[in-house]
Amino acid sequence: MAFFLITYLVLWESFPPFDKSDLFDLEWRGSRQRSKKSPRVQNIIAEYAKSRFREIQDVKYATTRPEANLVFRSHEPDVVVETWMNSWLYVYVLDHAPKSRTIKSILKQNTGASIGTLFLVDAELLPNDGYVGRVSAWQDDLRVMNMGAIYAYELADDAIRLIQVNYDETTLRNQFIVWHTTEFPCDAVSVRRRDFQSNIRGSWYIGDIASPRFKRRIDEERARQRFHYQTKRRQEIDGLPAQQISAAYLALEIEVGAGQEAVKEAFRKLAREYHPDVTAHEKGEAERRFKEVQSAYDQIKSHRRWR
Repeated sequence: MAFFLITYLVLWESFPPFDKSDLFDLEWRGSRQRSKKSPRVQNIIAEYAKSRFREIQDVKYATTRPEANLVFRSHEPDVVVETWMNSWLYVYVLDHAPKSRTIKSILKQNTGASIGTLFLVDAELLPNDGYVGRVSAWQDDLRVMNMGAIYAYELADDAIRLIQVNYDETTLRNQFIVWHTTEFPCDAVSVRRRDFQSNIRGSWYIGDIASPRFKRRIDEERARQRFHYQTKRRQEIDGLPAQQISAAYLALEIEVGAGQEAVKEAFRKLAREYHPDVTAHEKGEAERRFKEVQSAYDQIKSHRRWR
């Protein structure tokens, strides 16, 4: 018995002490968007957010040390806020890319207690100002959650500031225009229940930190951004050479100038045939052909200005 006890103690001492961060590293190992901030930096950001919330007239109370009975241990918030309207808001500081199921799990748990949810995301995880293209699933979830924007923080010149990263849909499928609003006032707090039919499907309590006045300003800027993009896109489309459009029709294996229904039917047929998950063709060739078909379809739709 003594032998086994001594062996157990020797083996125990040979392992490093357990740290909760080890679980985090395992969860995000292999991801390009793993955590870059130390716990100390994340705490500093949480303290900064707390101080900003305390400056808002709507806020009765803000703390980074919530009472035990107010915390869901599986998803502990970084800041807890109570408003004068007796609404509660949990704020999560994200320095890594969350999974979509984690976002929905947090929404579900908080909504069950009538608590609003707000995410503050490290701006380094988000697209740069002026980016046009596809975004990851978790960004799309947060964009839908906040009515077309993601609240973020950034570190610049040894200072922290809150910004709003806006996502505008384009005429192309799953493609967005991204632009940053760096002068973000953070001058209001509200918690409302909203219904979502896509992405984070369900009815959830969502936190908001933008005032109606700021939202009107963003709506005006969004209209200008959309007009600028559409003008630029139209110039690019109108400048496409005729042979490029003809090649797009040929890629879909239909006659040049075919109508919208014929183009759509041809695209669906070829997309099913060459989709990498179900194709009978060689994988590399199927992926190349699938991208070619998708690009050809987008070019024709844009050139003919079909929705």
